[in-house]
Amino acid sequence: DNLNIEAKHFCGDCSQYFCDKCLISHAKIHKFHVVLGRKDVDKWVGQGDALVTCDLHPPKVLELMSEDHDELCYSLTVNHRSISSISDLAKGIHKMADFKQLPANVTKVAASLIQVSEARKKNQNSLKTSCKSMLTKVKSWRCSLNQLLDELEKGTVEQIDSVLVDLDGLLQKDIDHCDFIYDQLKVLLDTVQAQCKESSSFIGYR
Repeated sequence: DNLNIEAKHFCGDCSQYFCDKCLISHAKIHKFHVVLGRKDVDKWVGQGDALVTCDLHPPKVLELMSEDHDELCYSLTVNHRSISSISDLAKGIHKMADFKQLPANVTKVAASLIQVSEARKKNQNSLKTSCKSMLTKVKSWRCSLNQLLDELEKGTVEQIDSVLVDLDGLLQKDIDHCDFIYDQLKVLLDTVQAQCKESSSFIGYR
């Protein structure tokens, strides 16, 4: 339907790329074809017509080169005014010094990529080690804080218990003293009220 959807599968037998939707139709027709998924995308490179197929207009084959945009295309469009035929430009390419130097240049770039990858792996390992170390320190700090809090709690509880005992004893002493005086007053009142002589009542009253 002239839609340009990212390919997620490649069929080596058909030398074609497929999105998820188109793969269903392909699987119905070609049940025994070997289809590679995105996890094997490194095996896609250079397969089938991928090298000569126009990325913007699949499955058109690249035939022209736009000198204005330095791009490969399959036909003349309004976006490409100055173009040349790829077949003309490709004449004698195998004898060109730059083409002969291509393997060495690719090897050099590949070596650089490996160096960058190894450096990133070292950084990755260093990052994991640092994070692990920090987590260990955090746990250690947590244990220390817990120990300090336990000691603080223990000391506070002991102080509170000690203050409770002292103050509770003083309060109980006052309660007992009040009860004692109350009993004395009650006995004295009963005694005074029971006296018949005025002199005895006066003495008790005073």
